[in-house]
Amino acid sequence: MSLSITELQPALHDLFTATADLLAKGSGFCRRKRKLTGSVFARTLVFGLLRHPRATLHDLADFAHRRLGVAFSCQALDQRFSGQAASFLADLLDAALQLSFSARPALLPVLRRFNGVYLRDATLVGLADSLVGLSPGRAGRSGPSAAAKVVVEVEATTGVLTAVQLLPGRANEKSAAVSHAPLPEGSLLLEDMGFLSAERLRGYIDQGVYVLTRVPAWCALFGPDGARLDLPAWLGQAGGWYVERDVKLFHEKIPMRLLAARLPDEQAERRRQRLRQEARKRGRPVSAARLALCGWNVLLSNAPAAKLGVREAWDVRMVRWQQELGFKGMKSGGGGLGLSRSQDGWRVLCELHARLLGAVVRSWVTAAAGFVGLRDSVQRASAQARSWAGPLVAALPHPRQVARVIGGVARRLRRRGRTQRRRKNPSTYDRLLSHDRLFEPNDPAAPP
Repeated sequence: MSLSITELQPALHDLFTATADLLAKGSGFCRRKRKLTGSVFARTLVFGLLRHPRATLHDLADFAHRRLGVAFSCQALDQRFSGQAASFLADLLDAALQLSFSARPALLPVLRRFNGVYLRDATLVGLADSLVGLSPGRAGRSGPSAAAKVVVEVEATTGVLTAVQLLPGRANEKSAAVSHAPLPEGSLLLEDMGFLSAERLRGYIDQGVYVLTRVPAWCALFGPDGARLDLPAWLGQAGGWYVERDVKLFHEKIPMRLLAARLPDEQAERRRQRLRQEARKRGRPVSAARLALCGWNVLLSNAPAAKLGVREAWDVRMVRWQQELGFKGMKSGGGGLGLSRSQDGWRVLCELHARLLGAVVRSWVTAAAGFVGLRDSVQRASAQARSWAGPLVAALPHPRQVARVIGGVARRLRRRGRTQRRRKNPSTYDRLLSHDRLFEPNDPAAPP
């Protein structure tokens, strides 16, 4: 189900006008009346960088003149980058994420069994060296560096960004408030192993949330009798391609289902080679247990078999890779996350917040245009941002013009946005479709 344009237009208009000016005043960014108000500054950066990911100050000033009807010089814009400007854009990003719309998760094969499917992941973005004291990253050969860790939550079926948080580059993603945010009862949470912890897992199970995660080699597993489970040895004795059993996780003995799928010998050997190469680079030996686990895809879930069978689990887990594609779209394809033409720390930080805010707006617009996760290509939808960013920001005060812009986005998505159906290398959508025969008779794109 797409977002309603009648909800989206007033929310966008208010966010980038009244709310922006109010937050700009509160942060100290605007202390007196001037042309370059908080709302003009925000619209120029957010939509200007969506339109031109590598925009210069001249490009941004020209964008504001053509699309907003406000003229100012490149020097005037350059002088506005400051700590107050970065704080203002961070506040505006938080305000955007507080907005809620009436969209519901789209009906998709297998995933329709859950009350939404939420993906969480994190990526590192390099910053200007002048920010090393504010946001330190890992030290390299050339000395200390600055970096930010971007933690993102996406509702997979609509593609809407539901949470974004910036952390220092060295911070663990589990420390982010996003990683502890409550989710709807009956929803499915897909995360990277970096988020795994007993406390968080127990909290989500108590909320009625289903979790599907990979199993780290260090993870303590126990059988129903409380004895420690030797996972490599148990899998070595298992027969067939798919096995499952009930286990208890960590020393807190959290009840879970263990779901394992055997890999072909060639794929298992490629995994072992990569593992050995990484170990040689780090100067560490590889344990026999980790080498043995390379022959299996092993997952843990608290979802009952009626909602998630052992054969379905790995294909559902592949949905998480949609967030990897989302990061690609944010870093390229109209997002440009991490790009900057400057080494000035405050400008780099302002542009980073503006690009993240642009990613949120892009997810809203594509959802309003009928984007459905998995069925439609994240990268193609992201690339469309360059064509509609200018017309949309100019149309914000006018509901009918906004509707026309989003209608144009919808037509382009229908023509060019769908994921191609493949026989030899099926997409995640194709794989899920193969588990859900109820969808195939109603799917006009299904192969014969």
